[in-house]
Amino acid sequence: MSDKYNYLLIEKYNFNLKNKRNTINIQQLNADFGIAKHIEFVQGKGGLPCIQVNNTKASALISVYAGQVLSFKPVNQTEDFMFISDNAYFAEGKASKGGVPICWPWFGAAPEEQDVTALKKPDHGFVRTGLWAVLATEMLANGDSKIVLELKDTEKSRKIWPYSFHLILEILISDSLTLQLLTCNTGKQPFAITEAFHAYLNVGDARKIKVSGLENTDYLDKNAGFSRVHQQGVITLTKETDRIYTNNKHEMLLDDPTFKRQIKISSSGNKNVVVWNPWVKGVAAIKDLDNDDYKQFICLEVANAAEHSVLVLPNSESRMTANYSLA
Repeated sequence: MSDKYNYLLIEKYNFNLKNKRNTINIQQLNADFGIAKHIEFVQGKGGLPCIQVNNTKASALISVYAGQVLSFKPVNQTEDFMFISDNAYFAEGKASKGGVPICWPWFGAAPEEQDVTALKKPDHGFVRTGLWAVLATEMLANGDSKIVLELKDTEKSRKIWPYSFHLILEILISDSLTLQLLTCNTGKQPFAITEAFHAYLNVGDARKIKVSGLENTDYLDKNAGFSRVHQQGVITLTKETDRIYTNNKHEMLLDDPTFKRQIKISSSGNKNVVVWNPWVKGVAAIKDLDNDDYKQFICLEVANAAEHSVLVLPNSESRMTANYSLA
């Protein structure tokens, strides 16, 4: 696909979110990319453009703003895989707390060496507050639904992070959810990134869940000054937890006795897993979470973080994939 076509595509679906003048854009997206009874573009909360997917295997809701999966539910499930806070922001310039936000080109606070301007650099990068472009939608022969989104550098992004890039996000809705993020360096300078699929997984009671697959690995404990700790057994939550696991095995199992299900998270292209729950004290300090929300989710994040940054050379690419399925 040519750069000219991509530019025209973005212009064609240019949303004015503040003035809510996006009805015709929704209509145009449906005309160009909608698939009757399967893939429909809708106006979501806050006027943000979303993609509603329904097939014989699952349903999903994807925000074109932020390229963020907000909901995924296999047909045989009564509970969504994804947690969304009732207090979540749905507005231009705001990140929505829930689903699977994409952290890129940094995870956590912006690296100090990136601070080349006076502009504020948001935690977890800037793509989770950007409007992506729709490249393709497809119903596959096996009944799966495929959505392809893209995001490119702009004059605004280069003031925050001075590199040329092309992100391609492929989302596959089947009896499982697959996310694949492709980072392409379209400039003349190499760049280093950290990144994550910051998944908020919906659970019946976070105090009762168990996470296996990270036994006998090390993690950096943010709540203890990033000291290195060895994980002895399965993970349970009893307090505020914010950890970067440094030598993961690319497969985790979330055991949720309240919802009577197990969710398997498989990944590739990542060196880390981040485990986060703010618990009682932490959640009280977060305006876009309710005080009881900590009981309803655990973040299990497929990531390249901390010292495990990824160097992407000019005209090269890096790929990270995550899959969420019933075990």
